[in-house]
Amino acid sequence: MSSVEAGLRDLIRALVREELAALHGDAAPRELVQAGPLSSTSPDGQPPLDKAVYTAEEVARLLGCSPKAVYAKVSRGQLPGVFRVGRSLRFRGRELLPFILEGRAPSPRRAR
Repeated sequence: MSSVEAGLRDLIRALVREELAALHGDAAPRELVQAGPLSSTSPDGQPPLDKAVYTAEEVARLLGCSPKAVYAKVSRGQLPGVFRVGRSLRFRGRELLPFILEGRAPSPRRAR
């Protein structure tokens, strides 16, 4: 398992525990996930896995594709958690990271 997958798995487990605690009414204070500086990356060039919002370029690095491919996937509705800030795409980490970890992707449409 790569360090990215391990980090995603740990982050998702923490988010699930947090949601379960909220559902069961536990009064434990919620820890806020702090996003690092906009240009922060890990030593292997990957964006941090604890951000609330990712840019298209960061998502491209996580997926191992080009930013142009990310925009194409968004136009086909293949990526979750997308919203726009002006003309730029942003992605909610809470929706995107489980999607990436599970390796879910809709099958490409066939042109007939």
